[in-house]
Amino acid sequence: MSEVMPQWYALAVHARQEKAASQSLGERGLEVFLPVRMERRAWSDRVQTVELALFPGYLFVRVALTPAVRTELLKVHQVLELVGRKPGDARIAQSIPAEQIESLQLLVATSNNLDPTYRLVKGTPVRVVSGPLKGITGLVLTEPDGRRRLVVQIEILGRGVSTALPAECLVEAPAG
Repeated sequence: MSEVMPQWYALAVHARQEKAASQSLGERGLEVFLPVRMERRAWSDRVQTVELALFPGYLFVRVALTPAVRTELLKVHQVLELVGRKPGDARIAQSIPAEQIESLQLLVATSNNLDPTYRLVKGTPVRVVSGPLKGITGLVLTEPDGRRRLVVQIEILGRGVSTALPAECLVEAPAG
């Protein structure tokens, strides 16, 4: 029997429980990634900056997924299910390509102005080769006013994240 290698998976979690789920999974020694963005919210008596999940109801975990590991993940109170299990598919869940998660991690770490996209979009596939977003693989969209946006998509969720693509960033089409 071959050894199962760690891969990234999406977990569906209870609404507004992403942080608690991330903490619970982290306490179990798992590698967890919860992409967040900062947003200013106004109340009647104050304005405050709050941290929001970029993918509400989801987070990512890197594990060597076996039936036993799946059972342990589902024992975490806030976790609902692994995303991408298809009827008739022998896999426990579909993994997410590491390149998608790595690009998302770089984008979250380097950009302050992130906007969620709630559907998959079409654009020109690129890899950023210089500038503050260097190393990110995604899509470039050109807006009607000529500004460019870089989009990193998580295909299994049917969603993505976009940010303005600074003029100093050079992009090239990925090989293949």
